Amino acid sequence: MSQIAFKFRQIAQRMWFLPAAFSLMAVLTLVVAFGMARLIPDSLPFTLSSEAVESILTVLATSLLTVAVFALSTIVSALASASSQTTPRAVPLIVGDRSAQTSISVFIGAFLFSIVGIIGLSAGIYSEAGRLLLFVVTLGVVMLVVAALIRWIGQMSAIGRVGETVERAGEAAERSFRAVPGQGLMECRPLEERAVGDPVFSRKIGFVQHIDIARLQELAEDNDLVVTITARPGAYAAPDRPVALVEGSTDEPLVEKLAGAFVVGKARTFDSDPRFGLIVLAEIAGKALSPGINDPGTAIAVVGTLVRVLVERPEDEGELKYDRVLVSPLDPNDLMADAFRPIARDGAGSIEVMLRLVAGLKTLVRSRDDLSEAARGMIKDAVERGTAAMSAKSDKAALKAAGVLE
Repeated sequence: MSQIAFKFRQIAQRMWFLPAAFSLMAVLTLVVAFGMARLIPDSLPFTLSSEAVESILTVLATSLLTVAVFALSTIVSALASASSQTTPRAVPLIVGDRSAQTSISVFIGAFLFSIVGIIGLSAGIYSEAGRLLLFVVTLGVVMLVVAALIRWIGQMSAIGRVGETVERAGEAAERSFRAVPGQGLMECRPLEERAVGDPVFSRKIGFVQHIDIARLQELAEDNDLVVTITARPGAYAAPDRPVALVEGSTDEPLVEKLAGAFVVGKARTFDSDPRFGLIVLAEIAGKALSPGINDPGTAIAVVGTLVRVLVERPEDEGELKYDRVLVSPLDPNDLMADAFRPIARDGAGSIEVMLRLVAGLKTLVRSRDDLSEAARGMIKDAVERGTAAMSAKSDKAALKAAGVLE
């Protein structure tokens, strides 16, 4: 994905983007209807009064404003609920929910359509043919609004709920692993030795959100360079932490171009950062295991989601496209630590959570050869934490028995 495509995708996920797009479409629809009316003869077999169309538009305008405000307040409540009951890092998943954005966009777009239509009728700019065409379009808008209302009723029962947020976080992690399949080489050459070269530093301080690898490959080919990425998406970029090392002759303008291939922002994103998805899921489980919430069932559900995401992680690396760009593969120990260590720490005193955690790790041992060794180490760590935190001898014995590997 190029930087332009990445930035456009980030903008498209903003809450205001779809409402703005639907509002623009509503205005364009009225303009097109006014223009097409010139092609229809005014001598029609029947006519439609301006008051008839205006009354329908008035009903839409007065009702949809209330509906849009109510829908937005529901979203705000869902964001607050997700932030307090799960983790603030899951809030972008709700903000970027296409189904919710589409419903709200229909309400706002139809409201604006009604307002502009009423203004046009009041100004008398529509002929008889124009009023007829406007009436037909209005009927289509009414049907669209009814469909959006029915869909919104179903969405209100799920949006912002803990279970729904867990599912969204799991889907985001799955998409991230599909974006960087296999060992996460991103179609680059694997770094098999210690990285060498002149450092390239980001001009901003923050988290690497995206890397335009095609741009790095192009610069490397044009200038006979070998670029080693030292800061994957999700890494923290700072003046003392290089984002890349470059072998070859460079100058200041070239270094600026290389640094420009790295998009650095204030927060991590899910797009090309699968570890972030695992971290968010683990945070949800940690919040559920806190004394104030005490919901081990959610933690168990998160363990199941984590195991599914890691077992179904794509294994195919894809073709080697960027032979002049090197990157280190994802470390299985890092994946295990991101996903399961917080749960083992916070749920150490709960035998139900620990048994489910060990069972899930055993599934990874048997199902994923690339994660087997790291999962074995995490089982040992979980058993040690659990036996140290539990007071009942029967719980300790059950956990030790569950942690025995064949």
